[in-house]
Amino acid sequence: MKKFVLIFISVLVVDVIISNLIFKNTEYWENNKWDEKWWRVSSSIYHHDILPNTDQIEVWGGKIKQRLITNSIGFRDKEVRKIEKVNIQQKRILLIGDSFIEGSGLNFEYTLAGQLQRNLGNDFEVLNSAVGSYSPSIYYKKIKYYIEEGYKFDQALVFLDVSDIYDEMFIKFNEQGDILTYEKTKERPIYKTLFYSIGRLLRDNSTIFRFFNILSDRTELIKNYIKLKIKASKELKKDFFKTKRDDVMFYRMTHIDRGFWTFNDNKFNEVQQGLSQSEKYLIKLFELLKENYVNSTLIVYPWPTQIFYGDEYHEVYWKNFSEKNEINFISLYDEFKKENKRDFIFNNFIYGDIHWNLDGTKIVKDKLIKSLKF
Repeated sequence: MKKFVLIFISVLVVDVIISNLIFKNTEYWENNKWDEKWWRVSSSIYHHDILPNTDQIEVWGGKIKQRLITNSIGFRDKEVRKIEKVNIQQKRILLIGDSFIEGSGLNFEYTLAGQLQRNLGNDFEVLNSAVGSYSPSIYYKKIKYYIEEGYKFDQALVFLDVSDIYDEMFIKFNEQGDILTYEKTKERPIYKTLFYSIGRLLRDNSTIFRFFNILSDRTELIKNYIKLKIKASKELKKDFFKTKRDDVMFYRMTHIDRGFWTFNDNKFNEVQQGLSQSEKYLIKLFELLKENYVNSTLIVYPWPTQIFYGDEYHEVYWKNFSEKNEINFISLYDEFKKENKRDFIFNNFIYGDIHWNLDGTKIVKDKLIKSLKF
């Protein structure tokens, strides 16, 4: 046993030395999927954010490379630039939302903010405060912070995503009413932290461990694809071997659990806490905007899930909420209603995903330009 341990340690030491001297400089070693996204950070005020003045190539969704640039206040932008607290030269439009509005999978010029800026021209400045996995309480806390810091906005567009209601259920607060940060909500036992730290250390310094990690990742991808293919074949009542990749990807795009609450009574009942908390912080947000003379609009839109199965709750719920609280409201549901649902979803959403592609984002931009008085 001692001999085996000695041999293992010797091989590992040699492996680490060779890996650091030779293999780390080769294309084989590169794997952007494992790179730590250090520019995405926790926030002691509003849960999480992106660092200001960053310019990174970020792998999103496992394979898509997007260029992520932020300005001096950490908002996604076309370039690293200084944002003044007051802009007297341009009307300032603030976008508030989650990953759809951040523009997941897209370079800035193709995101909603980028398209709006290009369409509206130099008389306007479009600022995008959106970050993936945001929800109403974070919207409120973040915008409150920037308004208290002295930043002025003329118009705010608040995009309420289907997943916001689900995400809101997992936002926790301390006794002072502050949102708990990622570190406080995702604490691990010390043995797990140590285990994962050692695992990452070996993966990043040992060719042997790196190979087995890559093999494990590929095996996991294949296993998950086979699971999806089985589910898709059952849903479509097709033979497993006749179920094509498009069938599997379409199933994946329309069967995200967090989207089921809008047309399923049992799922709707499960998200009551999220609905209640979302209402509470949306009211706070719109009151805050009104007090600071910011024209505001609440905007809802469907996922591929809602396009395919319909929506009994999300659109109607927030339309009634807006009428009750005298909030300007826009629904994008009609723009996403087409007879050939499958082709429309493939044409306007990222393949295998729920987020808009360039064309889907353009549909949203065109509707806003038509409906709003900027």
